[in-house]
Amino acid sequence: MKTKALTAGQIDTLAQRLSENPIEPATSAKKAGDNFARLLAARIGTERAALAFTSIMTADTADQAEARLTLVLDYSNPDPAGEPITAAVDEPKAAPATVIGKRQAIRDQAQSGALPQPPDFSKPTHARFRAKLAQIVALAEAGDIAALQAFEINPVSSSPKAMARYRDLCVIALTARAAVAA
Repeated sequence: MKTKALTAGQIDTLAQRLSENPIEPATSAKKAGDNFARLLAARIGTERAALAFTSIMTADTADQAEARLTLVLDYSNPDPAGEPITAAVDEPKAAPATVIGKRQAIRDQAQSGALPQPPDFSKPTHARFRAKLAQIVALAEAGDIAALQAFEINPVSSSPKAMARYRDLCVIALTARAAVAA
């Protein structure tokens, strides 16, 4: 399916969702896109806006672009009431406590010498990686730090990334155990 570029009017409609003030109609799709990119960056941050902008602007239809913008805005706003969260310039933004808290707790356990739970690869998506995960689990249970460190993982999708995190946490745990035993 060939992608049809969004018109200046369609981009202005998207930009209007990001601004409380009325948007002046742009004279070209380029100007409308620049304005939309600026407003999006101000709303969700420069790093996320770059990816979101590309995703939105490459939508096949204006409705799809609208849906993608809705998703971006919903995921960038952790306040359940839907009101944008604004922080004072002096205050650092804290990441959601649940994700950081869980990861930090798992890392803390590993640093105390406790092996982490292996990732759940029971879903069909992970089927082709189960054997590799089993090898990592066996090396971790054997306490072979050198073999774990040498175990090659190409973290290009969610399964290998989970295996790499697990392997790295196992190395941390086994290293901590070795330090206590020494």
